[in-house]
Amino acid sequence: RSAEPPARPRWLKALCLHVAHACNLRCGYCFVLAGDFGLGRELMPPGVGRAAIDFLLAASGPVDSLEVDFFGGEPLLALETVRETVAYGRRRAAAAGKRIHFTLTTNALALDEEVLAYLNGEGIALVLSLDGRPEVHDRFRRGPDGAGSYARVVPRIVRAIASRDGQD
Repeated sequence: RSAEPPARPRWLKALCLHVAHACNLRCGYCFVLAGDFGLGRELMPPGVGRAAIDFLLAASGPVDSLEVDFFGGEPLLALETVRETVAYGRRRAAAAGKRIHFTLTTNALALDEEVLAYLNGEGIALVLSLDGRPEVHDRFRRGPDGAGSYARVVPRIVRAIASRDGQD
């Protein structure tokens, strides 16, 4: 008996785009070395986001429901790229008879009213980071100045949740 799986078409249905080699926090356990992977702080240019959408659409074959997650570092530091990628993705997916569902993973520090209005208006799902009680969160999730971030993060998370009341 062969250990090889049976041959069948393999279609891509999701991408995680690391749009920010940068972060506004300096978490003690950060797997990306404080948001820069040890490579310097950079943001993905919008053209790379467009190319990723083109790749996803070309590699998705008959799959008509696709997913793109914006990740980082802190992806809201690359908001221009997020906006352009979402707009381009929606246009290109519609032209191809497909849908793309977008998600953004954030530490919430950049979630102001304008950003929330944009994310909500586009129906972008949010993954919000919180490490628990204030003393636990602040022990690990510190700003560049060394201060804990709980008191700044929680009101933004609460506002984000309230802004989606009644939304799916």
